[in-house]
Amino acid sequence: MVVAAAAVALAAYTLLPYQKYRDQGRSIEQAKQELLELEELRVDLETRLERAQDKTIIKREARKQMSLVEPGDELFRVVVPADVIDFPKGWYLPGVEYLVTGKSG
Repeated sequence: MVVAAAAVALAAYTLLPYQKYRDQGRSIEQAKQELLELEELRVDLETRLERAQDKTIIKREARKQMSLVEPGDELFRVVVPADVIDFPKGWYLPGVEYLVTGKSG
């Protein structure tokens, strides 16, 4: 019985470091993968930052997203009858309602 207990203790003593070694190997691989993903994200963010500082891109995005109109541009507005579009009571962009329906709140 003592011999069996000693054998189990010896096996545990020799296998425990091996288990820790394997766990550390997995942990290192996970950290490498996370580092690779973070480096890709960093490169993407740096590229987006560079693009965000380009005046041509800024102007294009302002025209696209915010309807920027420059002197000499022709502005066309499509007016939709107010009864066709029903904005919710808590509508938070009253300017959009005016642009779409031609009426303010």
